[in-house]
Amino acid sequence: MAKPTVWAIIPNLLRSLFRPDVPLRSKILLLAGIIYLVSPIDLLPDVIAGIGWIDDLVIVPLLGWLSYKSLPPSVKSDMASTDSEGPTKSRKWLYLLILIVVLIGIVMLTGPDDSFLKTPSAG
Repeated sequence: MAKPTVWAIIPNLLRSLFRPDVPLRSKILLLAGIIYLVSPIDLLPDVIAGIGWIDDLVIVPLLGWLSYKSLPPSVKSDMASTDSEGPTKSRKWLYLLILIVVLIGIVMLTGPDDSFLKTPSAG
């Protein structure tokens, strides 16, 4: 069995959510990682610059890895065979474009805090 690359595992893991032959445990672990990634509730608040992202960088890949490890060997070999040659350049650009759009969306939604520009009213 060929060992799939990360570029092949991530999209196939997301596709595995809709496969009937994938165990419920694997689906729950993967969904927990996705929900934790987008949830505003974290172990370390994201407001703390840099430190708040450490828990996301540890917990989300850990849950993805546990989800992959809990897959049956037949599903793992099917994932390896579908993308054994690796993603094409266009697919890598698509993933990069999606990442950039998500990051721009996060920046636009969070925006700068301009409350310091408001003058307090005397009164």
